[in-house]
Amino acid sequence: MDKVDVHVHVFDVPSEQFPRNISGLAPADRACTAEMLLADMDACGIDRAVLVEMNGTDIAHHTYVKHWVDKHPDRFTSTGLVDLDDPDPPARLRELVAATGIEGIRLGACGDPEAARAEDLTAYGLFECAAELGLNINIYTGSAHISGVELLIAAFPTVAVSIDHLGVMPTTPNTPDQWGRPRFAGEPLPPTIYPRVLALAQYPNVYVKISGEYAFSKVPWPYGDMKPMVQDIYQTFGAERMMWCSDSPWIAVEPGYRKLVDLLDIHLPDISPEEKDMIMGGTARKIWFRDR
Repeated sequence: MDKVDVHVHVFDVPSEQFPRNISGLAPADRACTAEMLLADMDACGIDRAVLVEMNGTDIAHHTYVKHWVDKHPDRFTSTGLVDLDDPDPPARLRELVAATGIEGIRLGACGDPEAARAEDLTAYGLFECAAELGLNINIYTGSAHISGVELLIAAFPTVAVSIDHLGVMPTTPNTPDQWGRPRFAGEPLPPTIYPRVLALAQYPNVYVKISGEYAFSKVPWPYGDMKPMVQDIYQTFGAERMMWCSDSPWIAVEPGYRKLVDLLDIHLPDISPEEKDMIMGGTARKIWFRDR
């Protein structure tokens, strides 16, 4: 069975060919290239990866990721970004899909945190579009948006929704560390809203990415303080709705890609080989690389 890394980022230094936004995690002189990722994947026996766009919502900002998906369609697929403040987010999503072939989008917000109905959320139209086009929705947002997440998931049972990074929805600031990784050193573990994240298991279309431990853990690899959270996800969602991810490139230097591949054996040492196969790729193949 294919092993799939469901959450990675790749980008080059900005250029006319590959424009992108500049950020604290991706300054102008930083390159975390697809060649570097492929070298790590090949060394560790990982067959495929989902490239998660992080450097802008314009179609042009997706050029680098599209280039590599086109070059290696057997190894890569991708998600994109849409600006919720755009006058017509669903129209922008349709344009993005037509131009890039993305299989999903990543959302960092849903709309008004006080909204009482899914229809009142800005992201509602994007979910409608995703349902029509068969796209995945990846969610990585703050805890203030948990009600919106719940409303949208309940309203769209046919849309595959992946909750990023063990369902941690940060309430504390992101401060890059000495390795240029996102860090939320003050985030409580487990988060206050974690019972509500676990309750999302009632919806069969919800999946959880097992990733991001380095960003939240208070201890070095193998992040023992997050092992209970991984086990809670396993007990609640089951292996058939869990997906392993490295969150490369942030882990490329510390602790290294290989240690992320090995982490599942440490956090869930007693699962069956069949369950491990599901988490390491089987679950991902149910919703990604659908035509490949």
